[in-house]
Amino acid sequence: MEINQKVIFLIRHGNTKFNEKKLFRGHTDIPLDNTGILQAEKTAKFLQDIDLDIIYSSPLARAYSTAEIIKKHQKNNIELKIEESFTDLDFGEWEGKGYDEVRLLYPEIYNAWSREPFKTIIPSGEDMNAAQKRSWDALKDIVSKSDCSYLAIVTHRIICKLLILKMLDISQSGIWKVNQSPCCINIFEYNYGIFFVSKLNYNFHITNLKDGFFKID
Repeated sequence: MEINQKVIFLIRHGNTKFNEKKLFRGHTDIPLDNTGILQAEKTAKFLQDIDLDIIYSSPLARAYSTAEIIKKHQKNNIELKIEESFTDLDFGEWEGKGYDEVRLLYPEIYNAWSREPFKTIIPSGEDMNAAQKRSWDALKDIVSKSDCSYLAIVTHRIICKLLILKMLDISQSGIWKVNQSPCCINIFEYNYGIFFVSKLNYNFHITNLKDGFFKID
C-alpha cells in the first residue's frame, strides 16, 4: 500500500460577537471580535514552529482572518488557499437569531435538530448530510493529491465536527458529543489511507486548564 503520510491541523476560527450573543452564524459573514483576534494570535504563535506547508480556509471572514494571522506567524511565506467546501453550514432562516429565539419560533424543528440534526431540514437551510459530503470530499481530495506534509484547515464548528466524525468513523449520532471551542486545534495523522487522531479540541494554548472545559459556543 502506498504511503502518503501527512499531518492535518483542523482549526476552528476565533470568537465573534455572534458567539458571545449565542446567535446562529452559518453563512453570515461576521468578523472576529477582539477576543477572536487574540485567540488567533495565540494559536498562530503556538503553531509558528510547525513549519506548515499550506493553509486551507473557509472564505468567510472569521475563518479567513484566523488563517491570515496563522500565516503571518509562519517562518516561510506559505500559501493560504480558500476552499469553498469548508464554508459553514447554511442555517437559513435561523441565521442571526439566538438559540432561545429559535427554540420559541421553531419549537418542533429545533427539538428535532437537537435530537437528530442529520434528519432535520432548517427552513431555507442546508442539509447536514450535504455539508458533510462537500467538506469530506474536499478533505479527501486534498490529502490524496497534495504533496504537502503539514496542512492546516481553518473552518467552522459544525464543519469541524462533521469532518471529525468521518475521520474517526463515528456515527452521525455522535455529532453533539464532539466539542469544538473557538480556535481549538485538532491534529490528525494521515497514513496508509487512514486518519489517526492525536489531539481533539485542544485549546489550552488560549485558556487555562480550568476554563478550557464545558464552554459550549
